[in-house]
Amino acid sequence: MASREKELGQQLAERRKALGFKTQQSLAESTGVLRKRISEMETGRYTGRITDLYRVLATLGLEMDFRVTSRPTLDDLESLFPAEKD
Repeated sequence: MASREKELGQQLAERRKALGFKTQQSLAESTGVLRKRISEMETGRYTGRITDLYRVLATLGLEMDFRVTSRPTLDDLESLFPAEKD
């Protein structure tokens, strides 16, 4: 398991407990997301619908941001969009 998924899972579990959701089942009842899915999220094995993840994050008062981690080089762009030949 990748460390990012594991770290996210730990943060979700800590936040759930800090907000008074003592069990995954109590969070499941509040969000309408299956307890099994919440367990998968907290253990970093979740591969389900992003809407379920967003519902859990919103209930826990969390957001997820995305950012670009790399940008294409000129060589990358040239291979994608070769120059036209006359």
